[in-house]
Amino acid sequence: MFVSTKGIVLQTIKYSDNSLIVKIFTRNAGIVSFIIKNAFSKKSKQPASYFAPLTILDIIYKETYTEKLSFLKEVSISNPFHAIHYDLKKSSILLFYQELLMKLLVQANASDEPLFDFIQEHLIKLESTQEVAPDFHIIFLIQLIQQLGYKPEQNFTLQTPYFSIEDSNFGSKFIDIPYFLSKEASYYLFTILKKQNHIIPEKKTRMELLNGMLLYLMKNNNQIKEIESVVILSEVLS
Repeated sequence: MFVSTKGIVLQTIKYSDNSLIVKIFTRNAGIVSFIIKNAFSKKSKQPASYFAPLTILDIIYKETYTEKLSFLKEVSISNPFHAIHYDLKKSSILLFYQELLMKLLVQANASDEPLFDFIQEHLIKLESTQEVAPDFHIIFLIQLIQQLGYKPEQNFTLQTPYFSIEDSNFGSKFIDIPYFLSKEASYYLFTILKKQNHIIPEKKTRMELLNGMLLYLMKNNNQIKEIESVVILSEVLS
C-alpha cells in the first residue's frame, strides 16, 4: 500500500558511494527510515539536495511492516528554504532545531499530527520572518515543551517569583541556578507561557532561560543529555 504524506528530514547518513539512509519524521507514521539509491547521480529524481536537515517534503512511499528501510516512490520539496541558508542567525537556529528534534524524536514511531504541524509551522515561520528576534528559538523551545505535554504550572505571582526546574512550578524560594530561575528569567518564562507581549531581556537572562528550559526538558525526557549547538547560538545571537 502506498502512502502519501508530508515529512521533515531529521537525519541523513551516507550509506555507500551513491546512496543515503534518511530518517524522516512523517505526519502519518512518525519516524520512517528510507534508503535513497543513486542520490548523487545528476539524473536522480531523488537527489541528495532534497534531504538537507529539516527540509519539508511531500512524499509517497510503500508502507512496509517487515523491512527496516522503506523506499520513496516520489518526493518533492514542499516549502523550499532560501533565506535560512543565507542568514547566519537563521541557519544557526535551524542547526539547534535539528539537533534538538533528532534527539527528541528518535523513538517517535507513531503518528503525532499536532506535533508535526507545530514543527512545520515554526520552520516556515523561521524561513519567512524578515528579522528573527534574539529569543525566537527560546519561544520555540518553550512551546515545544508544552506541545510534548511537559507543561510548567503558570502560577507566577509576586509572592511566587522563582521557577523551580525540579517542581515544575513557581515558588517563593530561590536556592541556586540552574535548578531555580532568577526573578528576571522566571518572569520572562511566564510571559512566554502566557503568550504575552514582552520586552526581550539582555543576553544573560535569555541564556539563563534557554539553559534552564533545556535542563527542564532533560529532566522530563531522558533521550536528551546535551545540546551542543547552544554554544553556537550564544555566539551568533547577541
